[in-house]
Order: sequence, then structure tokens, then C-alpha cells
Amino acid sequence: MIDEDGVESLDGKKVAALKIESNAVEGGSAIKLEMQVLSLVTDNGKTPTPHVPLISHAAKRTKFCYLVMTLLGDNLKYLKQACKNERMTEKTWSRVGVQCLYGLKLVHDKGFVHRDIKPNNFVLGHRDDAERARIVHVLDFGLSRQYAYMNKTTGEFTARKARGTAEFRGTLRYVSPNVHFKLEQGRQDDLWSLFYVLIELHCGLPWQTDRDKSMVEEKKCHMSDKDVCLNFPAEMHCVLPHLRECNVYTRPDYSLYYGALLKVMKRTGTKPTDPYDWETPEDVKKVLAKNSKSAAWEEASEFFNSDPVKINEAPTRKTADKNQTKLVASNKDKENLSLKTVYRGGEAEEKEDEQL
Repeated sequence: MIDEDGVESLDGKKVAALKIESNAVEGGSAIKLEMQVLSLVTDNGKTPTPHVPLISHAAKRTKFCYLVMTLLGDNLKYLKQACKNERMTEKTWSRVGVQCLYGLKLVHDKGFVHRDIKPNNFVLGHRDDAERARIVHVLDFGLSRQYAYMNKTTGEFTARKARGTAEFRGTLRYVSPNVHFKLEQGRQDDLWSLFYVLIELHCGLPWQTDRDKSMVEEKKCHMSDKDVCLNFPAEMHCVLPHLRECNVYTRPDYSLYYGALLKVMKRTGTKPTDPYDWETPEDVKKVLAKNSKSAAWEEASEFFNSDPVKINEAPTRKTADKNQTKLVASNKDKENLSLKTVYRGGEAEEKEDEQL
């Protein structure tokens, strides 16, 4: 039996994932930021959301803080290594790509960019969790950044003013060229990193074996899109030119990206219920016997067309100043929440820190 808090074992006890962080860590709390993002995306745990885990419990103690969340399975890096020649077939990575894109848009639609997209941070559901076993989840929001603020009263978003220069955030192999140029990251940079991930799953990146940082940077910043996509399916070649046209405020065309992946699926005759490269037909039958519902990503045209954020340009001076004031106030509220309360499945309860 499955519920939103985890997987139930044979003895009836629920199993979940535990993430712990020392309070002495420098650079701010990654767990606190992860809690903020996941709480927003899942509406404080009240709305079960595909492609992101749910928080069932979170708290800060004297020496550490922790999160208890949905137990998931293997990440894409591990699954790729388990595939023949360590490459995924088009039938597999095209479906994986749609789900990764879906998960990223869920995060973007709440005003955050991830900033560390890589195979390790996309994870399949636990094999015993029929509702999530074949769903790809996006994880690890410790480097995320808020790019837009939502007015709680009106539900409208206003853009956060981009910095003139920004420090390197992400993983060298997958960050977009914008990161190497020390530019603020926007939604398009997450999608750019996802594109690199998909190329790696398919055939490997042109800088796959390079260990020298300057060599990787040189190739990424100066190689033509044609050369980057040399062994990648033609259906996908429209994505990079579009992303190059976007700036930090631009809403990327999720539908164009989605459409390219659908074309790969159509050409290869791929159905959502086909086994992935690491599955057998029997594996799929077992999952579908427990959960035959179609996943949201299988018919996602309306979702990818939707634009709840409605930001496509830089904020005006007046809007930016007003927005920054709201961000400061909002961050103070979040600080108070994370330091003084315990999070239990969508509800925050007042509780004194325990002395450990």
C-alpha cells in the first residue's frame, strides 16, 4: 500500500527518505531552501504533485536540521550506467525528457529556477511505489534561486531584478554558457542544462571526457549548435537556437521543447507504457496492475502552454524596488518558519528546539 508519506513495508511501517544537514554548514542552509521550494510546489504538502517529492516532516534541532520526504529510487546517472553501452535508447530518453521538462516547469511556475540540473538530480520513483515507480522526479533544490515573487493576495508574479554578475552555480558539465559568462540564471538555463543531460543519455557530450575546466568551458562557449547536436536526433535541433534567443527574464517556449520530444517519440513509435531500457515487460505489468491511471505528462500540451507566471521582460525600476521589499519580508517569514516550527505533512506546528 502506498501513501503520500512513503512506501509501506511488509510489517506495515512506512519507509521514507531522511535528509540531514549540520547547522554549522557555511553558505546558508540548503535544506531550508529545499523545504521552501518543495512546500511552494506542493502547496505545503496539500496537493500531491507529480515529479517532485512530498515533505512529510521537517524540523531544526540544536546541531542539525532535517527533512523527511518521499522515498524514491535510482537516479538517471545510475540508470544510464545500467543500460547497454551506457546509453539510453531514443524510446527511453524521449519519455524521460518530457518528464524532466514537466518537473522543471512545475518549479518555474512557482517562481524558482533550479540551477543544478544533472542526471543525479532526476530520480525514478521507488519500485514498490506503484504511483511513482515510473515517474521521473526532480530533486535537490539547495542551489535554487527565486526569480519571481508571487503576491499572496492577487496571485500575480513580479520579476526579481537580475544581478549584473553572478557567481558560478551548478555542475561544470551541464551548466549553460551563460553561467560561464557569469550571467544571472533564468528559466532557459535550466532547460539548456536539461538539453545537455539528454545528449549525454543519448550519445555523450562533446566534452564528456574532458577533465580540464578551461577546455570544457572553451568547447561549451564556442562550439556551434550544429556540432553540439552532431549525433543528436534532428527533431531536437530547434531547441538550442531558441534558448539562445532567451534572456534571464524570457519565458522559454516549453511547448517547442515538448513538441520536439514528442516528434522523437512518434518517429520511434514510443508509447508511455513501453518498458524503459532498465525494465522488462513483466516489470511494467506489475506496476500497471497496481496503478493503471495515465500520468499527467502523457497528455501535457495544455500544461506546457500554460503561463501562470506571466513574466517575459525585466521589471520597471518601481516594480523592482517594491518587489525587493516584498522579498525581504517574505524571507523573514520563511526564516521564522524554518527556525521555530516543525513541518508535518502540510501543517506547521509551534515547537521548541530539542537539546541533542
